[in-house]
Amino acid sequence: MMTKDQTLQTLLDLIEQVKTADTDDFFALANIAGLNPIRDFSESNLTGIDLRSKNMTKADLIESTLIGASLISTNLSEARLISSNLTHANLTDATLTGATLINANLSSAILVNATLDNANLTGAILTDAKLSYADVRRSIFTSADLNGTNLSETNLSYANLKRAHLINADLSGASLYGADLVGADLRGAILADTDFVGANVERTRFNEPRWFSRETKRDLTQRGAIFEV
Repeated sequence: MMTKDQTLQTLLDLIEQVKTADTDDFFALANIAGLNPIRDFSESNLTGIDLRSKNMTKADLIESTLIGASLISTNLSEARLISSNLTHANLTDATLTGATLINANLSSAILVNATLDNANLTGAILTDAKLSYADVRRSIFTSADLNGTNLSETNLSYANLKRAHLINADLSGASLYGADLVGADLRGAILADTDFVGANVERTRFNEPRWFSRETKRDLTQRGAIFEV
């Protein structure tokens, strides 16, 4: 059994190896430190880390700090990112199929053309995030904050957006086919060519009738939508 002094020296040696390693590759550095990048970085500070194109499938990043991280084309399928901080992170073309992002902070994050089908973003903060052209089919956004979010041309088919806040969001050209918008707030949202076919709009709040024809507005009202003056 090692003494405390030996254990400390071993740790110091590892730190020195990481500091002097001729690489900045996260996986390589984790290997030097004897850590598993998929299992051992929950609650870690990974601010600004570069994980572009890495395979982080099923990674445990619960409560991790990934502010400004480069996650372009990163595979985060089924990753656990509960309560993680991804503000200003770049997730362009990233794959988050089945990922758990409950209460995660993605404000001002870039998720252009990202894949988030079947992801769970209950209570997540996505204010001013960019999700244009993203695939978020069947994802859960219950009570999520999407105020000011760019969702133009985004596929939100069958997404759960119950009680979601979408004030001033850009949903132009987005598909909300079959989506659940019960109690959602879309006041001030840009809704040019937005598809509401089959969507549940009971108690969904709108205040910009200019986006709808008279017939469409009447149809949405009959389906339970609320148009505020």
